[in-house]
Amino acid sequence: MPAARPSTPARYSLPAPPVWNCCSIQLLPNLGWTPLSSVRGDVRIDARTLQEALASADPVPETDHPGYTIGDATPLAAVRPKTIDGVATALTAATRLGAAVVPWGGGTRMGLGNPPSRYDLALDMRGLSSVVEHRPEDLVVTVEAGCTMQALQDVLRDSGQYLPLDPPLPAQATVGGLLATGISGPLSTAVGTPRDQVIGMRAVLADGSIVKNGGIVVKNVTGYAMDRLYIGAMGTLAVIAEATFKVTPLPRAEATVVATFSSMNAATTVCNVVTAQGLPLMAAEVLNGAAWSQVGQSDDGNGDYTLLLRVAGRPSAVARSIDACVAACRETGVANVESLNDDASVSLWKKVTDLGWESGPPDLALRLLGTPAHSAELVALAAQESDAAVSVSPTRGVVKAYWNSDALPPDVHAYIAGLREAVTALNGTVVVESRSRLDGVDAWGPTPDSFAVMRQLKEQYDPHGILNPGRYVGGL
Repeated sequence: MPAARPSTPARYSLPAPPVWNCCSIQLLPNLGWTPLSSVRGDVRIDARTLQEALASADPVPETDHPGYTIGDATPLAAVRPKTIDGVATALTAATRLGAAVVPWGGGTRMGLGNPPSRYDLALDMRGLSSVVEHRPEDLVVTVEAGCTMQALQDVLRDSGQYLPLDPPLPAQATVGGLLATGISGPLSTAVGTPRDQVIGMRAVLADGSIVKNGGIVVKNVTGYAMDRLYIGAMGTLAVIAEATFKVTPLPRAEATVVATFSSMNAATTVCNVVTAQGLPLMAAEVLNGAAWSQVGQSDDGNGDYTLLLRVAGRPSAVARSIDACVAACRETGVANVESLNDDASVSLWKKVTDLGWESGPPDLALRLLGTPAHSAELVALAAQESDAAVSVSPTRGVVKAYWNSDALPPDVHAYIAGLREAVTALNGTVVVESRSRLDGVDAWGPTPDSFAVMRQLKEQYDPHGILNPGRYVGGL
């Protein structure tokens, strides 16, 4: 969440509408590698053919952009469109040639998913980085997919508003990447996942068709919400180009209760008590000793568990909520409890949100998805026989565990296999979000019962299988 609302918020001046130019694509030259072709069945794609299909593009010096390698896979070409029509042009050419396309945003979560089964063209969406329209009076904003979350929040803050989505590394993470991965942060305790904040979207299908779903009003219930399919689908159904969100006024005050407990069960019990009282929690997280040390709040990384309860609103309401949270902690045998107000609270949550990612992708990152009732069990499973930094959202049953190279389990493959077996018994799943030097482990685990439907959707939306092939569940 951004800082508390300014007393006299500035108004955002709406920029001029963009000028759509179907040929406005920047072609990125070879990135220091020398592959000549990619084979798709009996179709042979070479770099020259692919680049000639995008001959209208403007070259961009290699020094102006990062590489696009995923694991050992490197593309034959890369493009950075400046408009939605430019994205459509690139995808039309890719479909005609049968070239496999991997969409890129800020690159913060390119480790999520399996390595691509084919990779010919990197589609860098950061050329579409504008806030298209902001209507402060209607609490809605439309933004292009390549805009970073930080840039969007800066625009909204000038009008005393914010988008309640908090991915790690917001200065790098893009709107499109956030939606494509469906990753949610601590604020999902109060507002749900990214899917719950979107009210409209423009996307480009594999054949270059531009489709629009939803609109720019919150109460829009006409037709099917097809845009929900694209969120969390890893760019395998369509490339998200633009999204419209409902936004929220910035709170006038906020505070966080920081309480230390000797056990995970005690920490989750307090969280359940506070939730049952109906207190307006914006976020609730429990960090083990290693995680608390990693956010810079402790040097010893001891066995204690730190509960963080975040509240926001009018100053008087925040004060009452903090008092209630502190009282609940003291009734449950808290070892230590304190509260942080406004800027100190905001600063702490930025560190918690970036946990594990602050220095780049961790060597291993897992996300355990279960139920709130099993939160303590999931934490125990994640931390067994390892020195993982672990955080859990007890109201959602989501556990995140991170390892650096010097703290990895002795046998990572066996560890993940055993963890998946135990978590599956609790009706949960384990997703590998980041991995280094770890081959032969599927990022998603066993395919779900809904996989047949997922395959049918993939065949309908991307019949030639060119969008992010092999990256999603079951090799979709």
